Amino acid sequence: MKYPTLQGALATLLASIVVIVMSPDTADARVGESKEAFERRLFGSGGIIYRDEAVESSRRKGMPYNKYLDFMTSSTDVRIYYKTADGRRPMASELEDKRVQPGWDVHVLYVGGKSVLEVYKRSQSMSEYEMNYLIALQGGGSGWKKVEKEELEPSAFGYEMVSSDGSVRAKKMGGDSLLFVDAKIDIGLAELKTNDLLERAPVSVNGF
Repeated sequence: MKYPTLQGALATLLASIVVIVMSPDTADARVGESKEAFERRLFGSGGIIYRDEAVESSRRKGMPYNKYLDFMTSSTDVRIYYKTADGRRPMASELEDKRVQPGWDVHVLYVGGKSVLEVYKRSQSMSEYEMNYLIALQGGGSGWKKVEKEELEPSAFGYEMVSSDGSVRAKKMGGDSLLFVDAKIDIGLAELKTNDLLERAPVSVNGF
């Protein structure tokens, strides 16, 4: 369901963010690259995409991006991938089971065919080496900066680190997951959510 707040100025705000995210300047980062490039690399290393709706629905439960999908444009697409830890190609039976299989689930939110959010979820606790490697891959060689609480800017998902160029934010989710999000999308969704809550408040408390 699309809420009225997506009309007018708010819709224009999100559309402008999408245009910025899709610009060529973001193409070298993992967040910001095209769906074709992401899938070519992942499928080439044994990864697959979940296609069973029941399994995909099970995997999406509890993901932080779910509550923001109503704010996204029609060009938004969520895909969930699976990759074994040892790089072998998984058997079909592994993909049809709702139980979490050993390895990785990768959730990618695409807008206009470009990745704007990625969640890497390990079937068990992620090792420090795996976490550091993922962070290095997403940094695109520019490095990362840890962000103190007093330095935090508006954020839909929350973040603990930001890439040196400020384009990507990162957050550890428990001991088994890492979230990476385009900074402009993160700020834009936070503002949209705030405006939505402001508009709903008078209706919610009316009659008290």
